[in-house]
Amino acid sequence: MMHIGLSLTPFGHHPTAWRVKSGQLDALDFSHIAAQVKKAEAGGLDFVLLADSFGERPHDDLSPLAVPFEPTMLVSALATATSRIGLIATAATHQHEPYNLARRFASLDLIGGGRTGWNVIGSGDRERDQDYLAVVSGLWGSWEDDAFVYDKARGRFFEPDKMHVLNHKGAHFTVRGPLNVDPSPQGRPVISHVLTPDTLDIAALADVVFLPETTPDAWKALAASLLERLVAHGRQREDIKLLANIVPSIGTASDIADKMQEQAAATGLDGFVVLPPIAPEGVASFVDEVILELRQRGVFRHAYDATTLRGHLGLAHPAHLERAS
Repeated sequence: MMHIGLSLTPFGHHPTAWRVKSGQLDALDFSHIAAQVKKAEAGGLDFVLLADSFGERPHDDLSPLAVPFEPTMLVSALATATSRIGLIATAATHQHEPYNLARRFASLDLIGGGRTGWNVIGSGDRERDQDYLAVVSGLWGSWEDDAFVYDKARGRFFEPDKMHVLNHKGAHFTVRGPLNVDPSPQGRPVISHVLTPDTLDIAALADVVFLPETTPDAWKALAASLLERLVAHGRQREDIKLLANIVPSIGTASDIADKMQEQAAATGLDGFVVLPPIAPEGVASFVDEVILELRQRGVFRHAYDATTLRGHLGLAHPAHLERAS
């Protein structure tokens, strides 16, 4: 079954989309953005991805592709406006302390009922980024799923043996833990990353890996390099979902579906992230036409059969992995 996400922007992914739209200020309203997410949810998409162009301080101008909200704040609001679709927010490792970031995303995951993901932007320091991810992942494992028992008779709020103090001492971070947030229904947030040849080590620790917009041959080369790094980290290809970008602007729904199926089969992709040139029209037409076509071909879900982002993506619950080891 194909996995499909939506990269969310107010106007669309074409750099001049804002110039052909009327009511630009309305396009920046939360209700306009929420409407796109609700449409994607109506189509059964796995997730929406919220980029953060404002994560880097602007110099001369601001990108019209940027979402005019801090992504984690937007996820918090969208989680109350939706019920099933996954919500992935981008955050950079060099702009947040690891404990604070771990706490923020764990809180978002509770608010959304297990539908949150963290799209990692690295600092460029390979050793520091690996240390950072080890801290965040370790903090998310502070509590086993059934640690909190609220046993009034015994006066026990949680089971002490199901709390895990991190006591991390790395080259860059020393963090004791535990995290002061309960685990969500999916155990911990999903980690995603946009792969480049310089960030293979981050991608090797992720659950979902996005391939940048390029050619199928380049996808294959990047995927091969990633597989080698996965094995070095004790993981397998089955442990991740590999998605590439697609701009649905080549014609009919049948043409787009053909392209998606052909490219997925040729390159071993698990699915795609849709980049509509113009929003919200591009989102609506993709859901109403392309998703319908994919459903008729039997390669995309007719309705959600899970309640968490891990469930949508077919990723194992972290607790299962821990118990297996």
